[in-house]
Amino acid sequence: MKSFFKDLFLKNEQISRLIIGLLVASFGFSVLYCGGLVLSSVLVIVFWQVNTEFINIVRAKGINPSNKWIRFVSILFFLVASLPSFGFSKSLPIKLFIFVFVVGVVGCLFRLVFRGNQNEHIATTSDIGTSVLGFVYTGLLPSFLILLRELGFEYAFVALFSTAFCDIGAFYGGRFFGKTALKPEISSKKTLEGALSGFFSSMIISVIIIYFCKSSFNYNIFHGVMIGLFTGVFSQLGDLFESLLKRDAGLKDSGTVLLSHGGLLDRLDSYFFVVWAVYFYVSWFVLNQLILN
Repeated sequence: MKSFFKDLFLKNEQISRLIIGLLVASFGFSVLYCGGLVLSSVLVIVFWQVNTEFINIVRAKGINPSNKWIRFVSILFFLVASLPSFGFSKSLPIKLFIFVFVVGVVGCLFRLVFRGNQNEHIATTSDIGTSVLGFVYTGLLPSFLILLRELGFEYAFVALFSTAFCDIGAFYGGRFFGKTALKPEISSKKTLEGALSGFFSSMIISVIIIYFCKSSFNYNIFHGVMIGLFTGVFSQLGDLFESLLKRDAGLKDSGTVLLSHGGLLDRLDSYFFVVWAVYFYVSWFVLNQLILN
């Protein structure tokens, strides 16, 4: 009986996708609802693994970034994003992000320029470039989820939920209607029909969620259309970008932590391409915090 369920889980992609999806969604919803330091702490733990998967991908290509520096700067972004939980202004992290980014780049150059001895090879341009990409991709971008949650639970919820529905819509739309390859050089499975299905799925669910949270969105359903647009575009861009990394490195998955469904990066790549865009849209146009002077 145990062997039966194990085989069923590992071999039936739809069942395992559903089970893993429900577990991750339930855990994610609970953490998102708590927000604050709970959310920040979980993200640091989760993205430690994501850092590892990213580093493994580029190393499979023969590139050797500074893994310690990627982790350090990524955690620094999460800590800075968490400052409002300690009573600081909600606008402070955005201002400090510029400083952290510059320190990250200069520190990376310093670290890698002086790398190289009998046990280590001298750093290459690719090593430096992927080190910077590493802390931007797996540190800066996902840290916007903390900032978005600080604006309000409903804003973070609509971003993540519409991203999930975009993924679901793209998967089943591509499976049942997919005929036209979207970008076969990067991913042979992604189709234009699937991408359009994902786009409209995110648009529809965004409008539905905002309809039930009208007061938080100034009773303007148009915000749902715009958030759905951002989600439908950027979530699939994030998915394609990770596929590009894996294709370049000759890998199928970023890891095995989720069994047959690969690594955490495989499941989260879409989300942190979305949260920054929704954060700025909500901050500037929903909460009217755009200041041009």
